[in-house]
Amino acid sequence: MNPFVEQAFEHATFFTRLHHFVLMSDAYIVAPGGLWQLLQVRHLHDTPLIFAGPMWRGLVEWASATMLRPRLELANPQDMRIPCCVDNAAEAVAVIRGHHAHWLIAQGKS
Repeated sequence: MNPFVEQAFEHATFFTRLHHFVLMSDAYIVAPGGLWQLLQVRHLHDTPLIFAGPMWRGLVEWASATMLRPRLELANPQDMRIPCCVDNAAEAVAVIRGHHAHWLIAQGKS
């Protein structure tokens, strides 16, 4: 641990470490990786999931085509609207700023 760290947390498993990151975060930028399922099953609420990079739109299109097939639905159409696909970091930051602005309004802090 370097001298600039103010709080340290130790975790016995990767899951508890990931869970801690999820609880402590206000937004998620996925490049690559994912927390989509935690949003899908409503373990997280009102948290932006941002897929940064051009490859992610294809993933969401594939997931929609594969998982929403008639008589074999593996997801809800709403689940495919969870991620926000952006091309670069600047667009990801803009999404986070917009979400933060809405959060401030909801908290009565704007």
